[in-house]
Amino acid sequence: MNQKRDGSEPAAVSRLAEAEIPADVTHQLQALLQTCFPEYPSRSYFKLPPHFRYLATAGGELVGQLGVELRMIRIGRDVLRTFGVGDLCVRESERSCGLAGRLLADLTELARSCGMDFIILFADDDRLYTRHGWARVANPCTWLKIHEHATLGLATAEDTGALMVKQIGPRAWPEGEVDLLGHVF
Repeated sequence: MNQKRDGSEPAAVSRLAEAEIPADVTHQLQALLQTCFPEYPSRSYFKLPPHFRYLATAGGELVGQLGVELRMIRIGRDVLRTFGVGDLCVRESERSCGLAGRLLADLTELARSCGMDFIILFADDDRLYTRHGWARVANPCTWLKIHEHATLGLATAEDTGALMVKQIGPRAWPEGEVDLLGHVF
């Protein structure tokens, strides 16, 4: 199901470090993110830029993206090596063709090859992620509040209602308070 609805070739997916993304692609990213998320700020990232992205292109245009951060997090005494997912989006004309699942599968494959413990994300709608192996968890959580390039302090929640994890390594997801050691993805 990795084919566009009109029968043309599937999108090409590449992984680029954020610092290597050309200016013209950055402008396409901003436009895609603002189209998919109407309240998105006028830039190509929400709080801070991700470390790298998966970019999907079709016909020379950006049609999907997945931002990823390499992040150590702490849960109780456990320190876990994770990838954090941010702002997965696919242009409306390319949806229901398997592209979002393909981006998640590519990230999962990379996470396994890099020895990650988990891939984590925050999602209100979990349908896509549960189909691809994520599970909702209800740990208390602490994170750095950032708004418009300013640190506002720490935030805590008994249960964010949105935290999802995918186990990559042999470790089970621990109980206890999650310290994101940074902002929410």
